[in-house]
Amino acid sequence: MTIWESMNTGLSELIISLAMLIMLYAGYLSMTFYRLGRKGKNTLISLTVFVIYFAAFYMMLDGKFHYVEPDYYYYMDVDYLRTWPRVTTAFCSLPVALILIVEVITVIYLVLGTLHRIHLRKKNLTRSSIKEALDQLPAGVAFAEMSGNVVFANLSMNAISESRFGKDIMDIAGFEHNTVYSDNTKTWQFTQEHITWRGKPYIQLTANDITEEARINEELKDKNKKLKEIKSRLEIYNRRAEQITISRELLNARRQVHSETGHILLASRHYMENPESIDEDNFLNTLKQTNMHLLKEYEEDDTEVDQLADAVEMAKAIAVKVKINGMIPETGELRDILASAINECATNTQKHADGDTLTVTTEEKGDMVIFILTGNGQPPEKDTAGSGSVPENTIRETGGLASLRTLVENAGGTMEIKAEEDFTVIIKMKNGS
Repeated sequence: MTIWESMNTGLSELIISLAMLIMLYAGYLSMTFYRLGRKGKNTLISLTVFVIYFAAFYMMLDGKFHYVEPDYYYYMDVDYLRTWPRVTTAFCSLPVALILIVEVITVIYLVLGTLHRIHLRKKNLTRSSIKEALDQLPAGVAFAEMSGNVVFANLSMNAISESRFGKDIMDIAGFEHNTVYSDNTKTWQFTQEHITWRGKPYIQLTANDITEEARINEELKDKNKKLKEIKSRLEIYNRRAEQITISRELLNARRQVHSETGHILLASRHYMENPESIDEDNFLNTLKQTNMHLLKEYEEDDTEVDQLADAVEMAKAIAVKVKINGMIPETGELRDILASAINECATNTQKHADGDTLTVTTEEKGDMVIFILTGNGQPPEKDTAGSGSVPENTIRETGGLASLRTLVENAGGTMEIKAEEDFTVIIKMKNGS
C-alpha cells in the first residue's frame, strides 16, 4: 500500500501525526545539543532529521489535500495550484511500510539521542545548570546593576522578597548591607559586595540564614540578664555575709570573754575556799595565761590551740572533772562546739549546782551526732511561781547559754535544756559539720 492509497484510511493520520511529532522533537533535541555546547555531529544529525521530517510532513499534508484533485483544488472561488507536484507525487508513491520503518528507526535514534543528552547534561555545565544550582541554594542570591535593578535572583531570594514586600525582588532597595530580617520562621542577614563580569560592574546581594546564631544570641542575652541578677544578689549576699561574719566574731569574742572570765572567777573562789586542794603554781600559771589572752598582751604565733583539750583543762581548774563517753570528734566544727558546750556546762555545774563532775555522752544516729552533757550536784531549783502553761523547771537562757545556743543554731544544729534531777544540755548536729 502506497501513501496515496492510504489517504482514505486512518493509517494516513498515524504516519502524518508521527512525522509531526518526530519533526518537533528533533528540532528540540538539536537546540538542546547546541545549548550544551555540542555544535558538531549530534547537533547536525538532529537538525537534518528535523529538516527531512519537516519536508515529509509538508508533502504528506500536500498529498492529503490534493488527493481528490491531482492538479489543483478549488476553494472559496480561487484555484490553488499544487506545490511540488512531481516531488509530492513521487513521495506519496512510496510504500507506507517503508515510511513506518523509517519513522521507527528515527524514534530509536531520538531515544538514544535523549539519553545521550541526559548524560551530557549531568557531565557538563550550562547556563541552565548553573541557574538550577543557584535556585537550589538555601541562601538567597541576587545580582543587580549598579543602579540597583536586579538582573538575576534565585528562588530563595524571591521567596524572601515575597515574604518581606509581597512581590519578587526587582530592586535591591530595602536589602542594605548587614541588615537583618526575620519572617518568624527564619532570620536572614543581607550582605552586599561589588563584582565585575565581562568588564561590567554588578552588585552581588546575599541573604544568609542566621536563624541558629540569632537563637543562640537571644539565649546569651537572657543568660547575661540572669547573670546580672545573680551578680546583684551575690553583692548583697557578700555584704550580708560580711556583716554576719563580724557579728559571729563579736559573738565568739563575747562568749570567750564570758566563759574565761567565769572560769577565772570560779577558780579564784574555789582556791580561796579550798586552798589545800589546788596546786597553787598550776593555778597561778593558768590564771596568768588566761589574763594575758584576754588582755592581748602575748605575742601571737601560729601554734594551733585544741579548744576541746583547753576546755577540759579549764574545767579541771575549777575543780570539775569531765568524763567523755563515746565518739570524740577529732577536728572541725563539731569538736569546737563540743568544747564550747563543755566550757559552759562545767561552769554552770560548779557555779549553780556546786557539782564536781560533768558527764559528756556522744552518740551517732544516722547522719546526726548528739552531745548529752549532764552535771551532778544539787538539783535545779523549781520555779514555784510558774503557771500551768510554763514548766516548773524552766531555765532562763542568759549569758553563756544564750551564746551557746546561737553558736549551735548558726551551725545548723539544735539545743535542748532539761532541768529535772540534773541539769542536762542536749545538742544535735549533722554529722560532717
